[in-house]
Amino acid sequence: MALPFPTPSSLPPAFSISRCTTADVDDIAEVYYQSFETDPRNGFWWSPDKTAMFAWMKRRILRKMADSSTRHFKVTDSQNGKLVAFARWDIPEGYGAAFGESAGNDVTPVDASQIVTAGGNAGERGENLTVTTAPVEAISPPKADIPDGAPPDLCQIFFDALSDTSEKQNAKEMLGLSLLCTSPKYFGKGAAKALMVPMLALADTHGLKTYLEATPYGKPIYEKLGFREVDELSFDLKKLTDRFEDVYKLSIMVREPKSI
Repeated sequence: MALPFPTPSSLPPAFSISRCTTADVDDIAEVYYQSFETDPRNGFWWSPDKTAMFAWMKRRILRKMADSSTRHFKVTDSQNGKLVAFARWDIPEGYGAAFGESAGNDVTPVDASQIVTAGGNAGERGENLTVTTAPVEAISPPKADIPDGAPPDLCQIFFDALSDTSEKQNAKEMLGLSLLCTSPKYFGKGAAKALMVPMLALADTHGLKTYLEATPYGKPIYEKLGFREVDELSFDLKKLTDRFEDVYKLSIMVREPKSI
């Protein structure tokens, strides 16, 4: 399936950019998990069970791939086939054609019980990865679909806060970057930028704002690409958990379209 944009000139020659497929689910989940794990505060609502978290992430990835309003792209190391980075975008209603064909029709429904340990024991794979940039997700999952072993009250607090803020900012009318993660082995190689710039160019072409929630690490990276903080979410982890002593803040960021 063709990309909706030309290969960005900033992409290193050793890398390739393409659409994600269901064959990438294990690799996506691994980079996803390890990216957020680098700052434990990112996952204050997580289950302590790695296998349970991988199972939830894989279910969610497959469900999102089947959603016609999302687009998934990846950067791959052409020399070894390793996943370098991936991004998931939420497309506003009425702009599907502008951002390329959805992969939804090509995604076969999968029994979640069959993907819990796909690709090996999740708890033994990909240790010691670090985040490049990993915004949190704007769309609240069904209340029943939380990771096994995760505290339900913290899951509800976290996802309700994101959902309420998304509604407050009218994010559904914008292009949304809901997830962007890079393997630390390729940190600073330009993969994340290559996944963002062409989609932002399409947003500019169609006069669309772009929305995301940024972790403390990701905020300065997004600011360089024209995003500005419009709101902030604060989670008092000292009150919510017995593991942290500080307040964790997520930046709600919006990028205005540039004139063509």
